[in-house]
Amino acid sequence: MENVLTKTRKELLEDLPLGIKQLFTSITHLKEGEKVLVITDENKKEIGEFVYKYAKEFFETTLMVMPTREGHGAEPTEAVRAAMNNCDVAFGATTYSMYHSKARLDASKNGRLRWIGLQDYALHMFEKGGLTADFDEVTEVVNRVAPHYKGKTFTLTAPGGTHMVCSIEGREPVLDHGTATVPGAASFPPNAEVALGPVEGTANGVLVFDGSIPHPLLNLIEEPITCIVKDGFITEIQGGREADILRQMLADFNDPTVYNIAELGLGLNKENFLCGHMAPDEGSFGNIHIGIGKNLNFGGHVNSPLHLDMVIKTVTCVIDDRTIMRDGELLV
Repeated sequence: MENVLTKTRKELLEDLPLGIKQLFTSITHLKEGEKVLVITDENKKEIGEFVYKYAKEFFETTLMVMPTREGHGAEPTEAVRAAMNNCDVAFGATTYSMYHSKARLDASKNGRLRWIGLQDYALHMFEKGGLTADFDEVTEVVNRVAPHYKGKTFTLTAPGGTHMVCSIEGREPVLDHGTATVPGAASFPPNAEVALGPVEGTANGVLVFDGSIPHPLLNLIEEPITCIVKDGFITEIQGGREADILRQMLADFNDPTVYNIAELGLGLNKENFLCGHMAPDEGSFGNIHIGIGKNLNFGGHVNSPLHLDMVIKTVTCVIDDRTIMRDGELLV
């Protein structure tokens, strides 16, 4: 931390909530003189204002509040878009994720932005769980798995009844270490994962979501939701009340792309636990989240109005003839 804060500020930093301290140090490597942007919305102002309260004591910080967007991947307001291109670190303390938005992708690609998604946060996440992890260790695990997380054919099974096969030929793994320390980097801690985009039209089988669907209408799943997958799309959704909610939620988009199988994201932060919030649920060790809808960030070409991640517990992942994880235990 010698190059991050002066001695006086370091001493002040020790009194911060652990999660806040992690955000300013090991997760972003923020330095004096850098500009910080905190983006929030009407439903998550408590989180945005919490981060802003501490950030403004150490850095030049701006807080922007916008109307709550309609879903994950939706675009922010034009004012927020402009501000994202004129800061060093942006914390997206919003209801829905902006990670897959064109505004975030463009800002990360073209500017100096380091993006930290704090979507769907709760205050308890700053004190316990994944944000308390040793992110050097997390980075080592992600980097160790990454070279093995590619090939031609991906086979996914789980005790709940999941069995799906798809092509991943030509797709490279996308890494999230839970940190964003260099310009252009983006993450949403405490998530940590390796992810792949299935080749469009190749996924077939059954997905049984028994972990969580991080969305205000769902979150922790009480009754498993079974999805039939054919030629890359969910064609049928079966189950109880929560399946009905998911079915209606997707139908309301009136856009077939929302059913696209877009992502295979393997969680790798051992301090995370399923709690009904996006980042810890998606990064929970031994589980996988299947993203549906938009896949532009995973080497694909489906520009859907939605990217929704849904968690399956205790998975077995086989790529070609190599088992990456068996019953939630990492083998590489």
